Amino acid sequence: MSSHHESPYPADMWVLPNAQRLSWDVGGKTRSLPSFYKLALVTTGVLAVLGVVGFILRLSIDGFTANGHGPWGYYAAAFAYVFLITGAAPLVAVAFRITKSHWRRPISRIAELFAVVGVVNVLLYIPMMFILPPINNPNFGAGVHGELATRRTIWMEVPFGAPHLWDFLGLVALAVTSLAILWVSATPDMAEARSSATGWRRLKYDLLSSHWYGSGRQWTRQKANLAILGALYFMMVIFVQFLIVSDYAMSLIPGWKDSILPPLYAVTGFQSALSLILIIAFVMRRWGGYQEYIGISQFWSASKIQLGLTLLWTYHLFAFFITFWYGRLEVEQNMLRYLLFQSYGPVFWANLLFIFFIPFFILIWNPVRKSDWGPALAGVSILLGNLLFHIRIFVGAFNAGNIYDLGLSTVPPAVFPDIWDILMVIGVLGLATFLYLVAAKVIPILSIWEVKEGALYQSKQRLFHGEYLVLAKPE
Repeated sequence: MSSHHESPYPADMWVLPNAQRLSWDVGGKTRSLPSFYKLALVTTGVLAVLGVVGFILRLSIDGFTANGHGPWGYYAAAFAYVFLITGAAPLVAVAFRITKSHWRRPISRIAELFAVVGVVNVLLYIPMMFILPPINNPNFGAGVHGELATRRTIWMEVPFGAPHLWDFLGLVALAVTSLAILWVSATPDMAEARSSATGWRRLKYDLLSSHWYGSGRQWTRQKANLAILGALYFMMVIFVQFLIVSDYAMSLIPGWKDSILPPLYAVTGFQSALSLILIIAFVMRRWGGYQEYIGISQFWSASKIQLGLTLLWTYHLFAFFITFWYGRLEVEQNMLRYLLFQSYGPVFWANLLFIFFIPFFILIWNPVRKSDWGPALAGVSILLGNLLFHIRIFVGAFNAGNIYDLGLSTVPPAVFPDIWDILMVIGVLGLATFLYLVAAKVIPILSIWEVKEGALYQSKQRLFHGEYLVLAKPE
């Protein structure tokens, strides 16, 4: 290329991995345990232990029923935050695999590994079953004025086991389906690794991939299974998100009837999950030794979707606000004062700043999107804004007063965390991170077979004064 003609793309926009050495290189990175990784494991493990301490002390002080559900608001917010992000993360692999997006290959396994955290979500939900008050008012009597015999929920006539049984089964179904997606996707990589593995790794790979020999029929079945499991997972995760935000947020504020909150909650999950995956990809590329497998194109392509989800989140927030503002009922005005402008006003404006304004002004610039640090920086802001969103919604819902009132007649004050709340929040986050780090050392965090497949379909070729990617379409 002549010196006076510059390519419009960075030199590492597209990477062409060496398929012959890819398995050996990624396998070695998976088995290695560098010092910074050990430090991350120890740090997150300590945070998880601190969370257990905070939980035990909160339980000993408040119990599950003695002082009501209010003291558990921050635990509920932490659980919902982890569930929302990790539950939506596998959809990044599912959705872009269905659309046959070539650029998603190096980040697919990053998304699928969050299936391991799905098991933790089931365990973290168990205390939530004891925290949630009954749907039927235990103190209701004939002639009582201003209270409901049954608080408003999505469960009509309160079917058997509602809501605990159905929420729990939904979380279990999500965990099982996401683990199935991870297993089906990772089987070719584990089958390839079993020939060179020794000790417990060889035993593990034999157990999980002994049926795989790489025949054409098996590859066809694998792609069909991933498509079916992906479609099933997409339907279930939206439904379970709807259950969690309805039962543990909307139903706990008297008079809150809102059709916008569930889709707003789902969009928040998609936006945050994609952001977290880009942050992990950035760390892998900069400090994990994966530069020759993860190029700028992964961030550039995903950042456009990240920007679209940011705008979509703002649209749903406006739809939520305008419905209550235009209705002008007392309960609706009190809702706005409570969650947006008065009690949790500072949290709301910080939430809006981090989840919309900062990522929007980062991502609207194409030179910033065309980098690895830009989308990752926007992702950090989005994750922080999402945490504030959960504090505002779930802590606010858990401390809104008498849940059997006809409506929110007064504006309750905001509730700020104490030391046990802080320990529980960082403990839940630390536990989820610790298990993800462990999983990344058991199953390769890079999908070897997908990256190898992609290497066969791409090449760089020169056109006039520029060098461009030529991509084959196998189907």
